[in-house]
Amino acid sequence: MSTSDLTLALECADIADEISLGRFLAQDLKVETKPDRTPVTDADKAVGEAIRSHIEIHRSSDAIVGEEYGDNRGEHRRYWVIDPIDGTANFLR
Repeated sequence: MSTSDLTLALECADIADEISLGRFLAQDLKVETKPDRTPVTDADKAVGEAIRSHIEIHRSSDAIVGEEYGDNRGEHRRYWVIDPIDGTANFLR
């Protein structure tokens, strides 16, 4: 991982922190159940979308594999793996 990759990863972590902390303990948190019967919140989706957007802006040639929004690896040699909030069940508690 190059320094610029690490910088991008840290920027993504900061984005995730800002969004998830803003939704933590929110009284209006929206929760859905995925086909695999695990929960997904509006915070998960917002974090996933924001990180995906940030990576697309700064690394348009890289693919993204995400828990909430799928896999666009295709023929890409490099890809980023996104799990917006690891431990959503605990986030809900």
